[in-house]
Amino acid sequence: MTRIPAATTSSRSPTLRKRLDNLALRWQARLDSESADRFVPWGSALVLFVLLGALALGRARSLDGGADLASYLQGAWLINQGDPPLVTITGTHLLADQAGFVFYPLAWIARWVPAVPLLLLVQAAALALGVVPLWRIARRVARLRAGAAATLLAAYALYPALHNVNQADFHLASLALPLLLAASLFGLTDRWRLFALCAVLVVLCRADYALVIAGLGGLLALEGKRREGALTAAFGLVWVLLALFLVQPYYADGGFVHESAFAAYGSSPLGVFVGMLAHPVSVLGDITAEDNFTIVVLLLAPVLFLPVLAPRYLLPALPLEALYLVANASELRGPRVEQNVAITAFVFLATAMALSRIGARTIDRVRVDRRVLGALALASLVFFVRDSANSPYREPWNLGRRDAADAARLDAVDSIDDADAVRASPALLPLLAERRWLYELDTVDRPHVRRATADDVDVVVLDELAELEWDDDDRRSFHDGMVALGFTRTFNTEGIVVYHRG
Repeated sequence: MTRIPAATTSSRSPTLRKRLDNLALRWQARLDSESADRFVPWGSALVLFVLLGALALGRARSLDGGADLASYLQGAWLINQGDPPLVTITGTHLLADQAGFVFYPLAWIARWVPAVPLLLLVQAAALALGVVPLWRIARRVARLRAGAAATLLAAYALYPALHNVNQADFHLASLALPLLLAASLFGLTDRWRLFALCAVLVVLCRADYALVIAGLGGLLALEGKRREGALTAAFGLVWVLLALFLVQPYYADGGFVHESAFAAYGSSPLGVFVGMLAHPVSVLGDITAEDNFTIVVLLLAPVLFLPVLAPRYLLPALPLEALYLVANASELRGPRVEQNVAITAFVFLATAMALSRIGARTIDRVRVDRRVLGALALASLVFFVRDSANSPYREPWNLGRRDAADAARLDAVDSIDDADAVRASPALLPLLAERRWLYELDTVDRPHVRRATADDVDVVVLDELAELEWDDDDRRSFHDGMVALGFTRTFNTEGIVVYHRG
């Protein structure tokens, strides 16, 4: 019997690498089918919604909410009482800041559904639904193969800015994320009725997103859709002007609601515009401040800086993002997580188009090198661990647990009458939001009680655990000040202290 050489035997048997390649090709074929294009994005969105929703509800159950969530809860309660949403936490009408008319339907639903889970789950659903238009962009516009599209979805699901806004109370800006991606998809594929619907809904979420819609019109013009692009840009600019000069002043008693953010340049919209034109070096200095540089890195590094390879698709969000960066440099107003929502949509649009540009074109698809996709996946994972609010280093598995201090917070809230006017520490505001008069207790500087702490309220609630820099002398000073102002301590358990007037 003739022996077969070992080398011949090994060459006939498939190696591990070949087996993996064959397996990958089989899955690639399945995912590249039309049925997968229908199932994968919706299935991915459902999984991401469950994760984001569970994390947001867990944070709420741990009583980690703050003033932003409480503001919307108080606004919804006032609307359902038949009153205008004059939110005392912020001191303004709910529509004064960004004319978010889309909140009214949510408030009406909150009449029958508990408001906290409603708002948080709607936000989680919106963030998760961004997966669906993103997949369509990757497959229909960028013409990526399924492997590259799936990697893009994974990068989106791990994107730190997405998790940070999901874990930062509730923001109407979040609802615009899937709409911005969908508007980009419909505009680039000539589905104009759906595009118009998305554009209108976007500006109803936030008035300043009309600038993004105007920028999207510019992108469409660059793509050869000049008439539609011009109409879109005109719509966006007109909405911005209406919001700045009519809608917001109407609800803000004639004031300029963004004056604190742009105080260095002017005290009115026109004054800020002229001031920026007159001081371009100052504007550039504000945009390139160190904290803003960190934000730019946070936005681009998780996607391997690929958007800079397709800068055209970043253009719609850049004017608004520049304004945000200037506002961040103001001493009276710092960065806010919801400001990253609009740019997130176009970071991923640009990433999809960048992958299409660097890939190799076949008959009907673009094949991207696996090493690039592997690097993209690794960068997404690394920056998720480093910067996400749900990073393993922040132990998200502990969300939803309550301790003795949480029980004390609930008992303290139960001791307060629904008709009382209350000033409370931020973590307690969502528990007290369903009342007409509610204010945030400011103890940032030192615990010396100012008379403003007691003005116009019947009850003051202090969460001493939140004041990590306080010592015993600080607490004693606060207590003596409250007594001097005519308040009596009626509750003192686990660092949660309640003072009633009289």
